Amino acid sequence: MTGSGAGAIWITGGMAAIALTDNLMPLVAERLSLWHFHALRAALVLPAVLALAAFNGHLARLRPQAPRRLAERTGFAVLAMLLYFAALPAVGIAQASAGLFTSPIWVVIFEWVLHGERMGPRRLGALALGAGGVWLVLDPGTGPGGPMALVAVASGAAYALGLIWTGRYCRAESAVALSIWLFVGLGAAGLLGIAARPWLAEALAGVPGTGFATRPWDGLDAATLGWIAVIGLGGMTASICLAQGYKMGEASLMALFDFSFLLWAPLFAWAIWGSALAPQTALGMALIVGAGALAVWSGARRRTVTAGADPRVATARAEPPPDLPGGGAG
Repeated sequence: MTGSGAGAIWITGGMAAIALTDNLMPLVAERLSLWHFHALRAALVLPAVLALAAFNGHLARLRPQAPRRLAERTGFAVLAMLLYFAALPAVGIAQASAGLFTSPIWVVIFEWVLHGERMGPRRLGALALGAGGVWLVLDPGTGPGGPMALVAVASGAAYALGLIWTGRYCRAESAVALSIWLFVGLGAAGLLGIAARPWLAEALAGVPGTGFATRPWDGLDAATLGWIAVIGLGGMTASICLAQGYKMGEASLMALFDFSFLLWAPLFAWAIWGSALAPQTALGMALIVGAGALAVWSGARRRTVTAGADPRVATARAEPPPDLPGGGAG
């Protein structure tokens, strides 16, 4: 098998791992808030990632090369993950993942707004396809997600900014540093959210779908802690798969297989929860995949930042990936 073929298998497998663990989120969302989840997962995963870094001799690579830019990049990535996971229990994994994977489309928009990159026919076509796909998935006025469906799309916008910052300003940072500081940021956001939860509950009272972001602490049983550990382990496993995949093929080609997540996610939702994908939603997701693939291809041709990775593991292609997992926050 060629390097690209093997790389595609690794990346597709990594996306399957993320899709599986994201489908387990309802088991956590029933007991914990968004903030408790991120704080506890960071507490479980960070020691394991640090131990792997020490074992591989990568601790010295954790020092930021451009602290302000790394902090900005981490902030965008953390915001993307908070928005995605906040929307996930409310809208379901099909809508949440479709919103997240609008990131390549947002990259096109932000590169034009922030850096004056010209929009050629391919990029304009990607925007048109993506807009149509988002409209079909969100189904304004009749869709079940309400405002949380827009939150899912906002997660794609936030992650697109993280991608741009990674490609333009954080190329000197190691994938180890990008990964560690993302977990640190998520853990810190979790602690801040726990402190601010009473205010959030009052501010969001009556807004449909916000229960996961405002739920109070209701104790922690062994089963819930176990599911958090499984979700964290799944993210780390996916990181390894993606890092290996991007070592074996050209990044712009491998990026297209990131979109296999949009196939795995509804498949696991059907297998685990019996959730069927409506034809309109399936068509919308297909349009988003097409738009993202066109944007990635256009970006590769213009040698701009690669856009299309899942936020939790995208650092795997910010540089030649180390042996340590890249972003696995899944």
